Amino acid sequence: MQQEICRMLVPMALQTPSLLYATMAVSAIHIQALHNKSENVKTAPDIARLMAMSLEHFRKELQNPATRGTDALLATARTLCLAEVHAGAVEPNSWRAHIEGARALMVASRERDGGSPDSSEGFRRYLDRWYRSIVSLTALTGNGPPIGGDVNCQTIAKAVVPTSDTPDYLDDYWGFTVSLSAVFRGIGAAAWQTPPDQAADDEEIIALESSVRNLIDEGARSPPTFYPGVADGLSADHILRFTLCNEAFQHSALIQIERRLRREPATSPAVQLSVKKIIDCSEQIGPSPGLSPWTMLTTPLFIAGCEAQGEDRDRVRNLLSSLYDTIRVPNVLQSLKFLEQYWAHQLDENESWNRFLDRMRFDFIPY
Repeated sequence: MQQEICRMLVPMALQTPSLLYATMAVSAIHIQALHNKSENVKTAPDIARLMAMSLEHFRKELQNPATRGTDALLATARTLCLAEVHAGAVEPNSWRAHIEGARALMVASRERDGGSPDSSEGFRRYLDRWYRSIVSLTALTGNGPPIGGDVNCQTIAKAVVPTSDTPDYLDDYWGFTVSLSAVFRGIGAAAWQTPPDQAADDEEIIALESSVRNLIDEGARSPPTFYPGVADGLSADHILRFTLCNEAFQHSALIQIERRLRREPATSPAVQLSVKKIIDCSEQIGPSPGLSPWTMLTTPLFIAGCEAQGEDRDRVRNLLSSLYDTIRVPNVLQSLKFLEQYWAHQLDENESWNRFLDRMRFDFIPY
């Protein structure tokens, strides 16, 4: 996958200044993180300059009819979003604006001609997968409005019933299944529509929880299905790690259903069971060099950490520290910093981390 993305992205970047500077900014963020253990590196002068140059060219390219609908500009929006998130951005609408921009580009392209004339099928498919999954993670963990329009539970119920034509692929880029990403969007929509001092509608809660339970049961009966050709390059150990990663995300969904929709306290048995499941899955995956499901665990570890009690907090702290040591993404340190603040300053066990972030005036996604 790394080779495929580079093969598609690098030639595009060499012809598109906004994408070139955005790609350089992401690289600079990672280089900076190798030498500077900070949860927010975006203020470094070189990184700020590269981001500014990317945005300046991006505005010009968006105004040019010849480039407005190309995959290259959609890739720029995706890369600028990655740069903001990886750097540990907490400013309102920093990363979120780029996801909204990507959505607008995709809508405009489809309305114009059903797809970009210069579109590489593989690259557009990858961009579509990125967009679907980042919107899902935003719905699961964000403390703002859902991105991409309204979602209702009837839509979710249909989305999580795989068929022979549309199997429930486990996305090897994100570590969770397509059906589960639909559930994430449903959780975000239900949470946003529900007043902060009330539980969500019982029917919505039951539909979403049943969807997750069905996916867990299906996973216990049969191994995961990967996109065509992916499993051929995976060892049995890698497949096991992907399965554990997907299980961690499933229990992340269950925690959010209990906490954000049912308004159950963190100490409830159902919440604590899922916390321990996420930690156990993460410890079984374990630190791994290079590209592996280990790199995808920031989100479930953050969700588990928010509800962890006693020694489980130390286990989450150790796992996130090991994850940062492996991949050196400042967002992981930012996640750990927020957890430490939340553990120390949470008003009571009923205050969710979303409400805590509101008090801190942060717009943050653990990624």
